[in-house]
Amino acid sequence: MPEDEKLQRPIRTPIVTYEKPVEEPFIPPPQPLFSPKRAQELEKAIPPPLILPRAVIKPTLTQEVKNREYRNFEVDLSTAHTNEELGLRKVGIVADNMTIIRADSPFDYRLNSSTNDSTPAEKGLEEDQFEIEEIYITNASASGKAIIRVTWNPRLMRPT
Repeated sequence: MPEDEKLQRPIRTPIVTYEKPVEEPFIPPPQPLFSPKRAQELEKAIPPPLILPRAVIKPTLTQEVKNREYRNFEVDLSTAHTNEELGLRKVGIVADNMTIIRADSPFDYRLNSSTNDSTPAEKGLEEDQFEIEEIYITNASASGKAIIRVTWNPRLMRPT
């Protein structure tokens, strides 16, 4: 007999069986806390729970508040200006949008503070991501004029 066959021979496997079935432990049913008569009285006195239909959340469409007023400010570019205020604070405007309508000569502007960075202005340029409290104009002496339109909504509530 080859050596491989000596190692591979059938072996009897014992089968274990249980003659007695396993029993579940006995748990007595809970006893009522009150008598059947009292249960009927409570059933009449306490109304059944009100089951409301599940609320459905519907999407709500909101409309953006549009600007209601605008004003055009003219700037004489024939004279030099250095951080000169446009005058929004004097008239009580807090603008939401600013557009350069006309720019005959180059000039720069700063928003809200004369210490902010200056931006070169050109016709068609628009600022709409700020609450604009003041605009500061800087230019060298040249010719022509600039028209700056600001728009705002007086109904918007702003902190004071």
